[in-house]
Formats: sequence, C-alpha cells, structure tokens
Amino acid sequence: MAGFDGLPDKRWSLRGTTEEGDEAWVIRAISRKLYRCPSCHGDIEIGSEHVVVQYIFRLGGTEHHHWHRRCAEEGLIGELSQVQRVPASESSPSRLQDRGRYPSGRRRHR
Repeated sequence: MAGFDGLPDKRWSLRGTTEEGDEAWVIRAISRKLYRCPSCHGDIEIGSEHVVVQYIFRLGGTEHHHWHRRCAEEGLIGELSQVQRVPASESSPSRLQDRGRYPSGRRRHR
C-alpha cells in the first residue's frame, strides 16, 4: 500500500480490480451498527472508523463488506490490481449502485 498510506480518507477513496475483473472500491466509513470483519472475523464496534469494500461485478450487481482498516491494508488492497485513488464524491452509495445496474461495457456514460 506504499503510495496509498492513510487512504481512504474523507476526500479520497481507492478503486482497484480483483482477479476476476470486478471493481473493488475501498471507502472510509464510520460504523452505525455492529459489523463483523470478513478477514479477521472480529467485531467492528459502533462509532469506529473502518472501510467499506464495495464490489461492482462485471456481469452487473454489487455487494459490500465492512472491514477493519488494518485488515484491508494487510490483505485486500495488496491483492487488487490497477489501484488508484479517486475523489470520495465518486464513491457515494447511489453512484456505485448505479454502476452495478449495468454490466461493464454496457454502462451509460454521463
């Protein structure tokens, strides 16, 4: 994660590609309820800072998971290719849901 230390933050999110060719967006979040990290299976307490990983599948559809920041840095981000920082405004839930409605290559351009 060398060039991305401290990201995501309030201004920037990260976008990368999984081995399967799906998009993975790593977004900063504050938990509103109790979540379980898929990496370490530990609790993410209410009110704690963590990251949400939103997957946008090539064939359409989305899925998200809540991760401890440390777990995402140590495991997930290193497995993604073509990781780049993007403005946090592009990673709003409504924008990502909209991207998942259309398979890649068939997305509407605005």
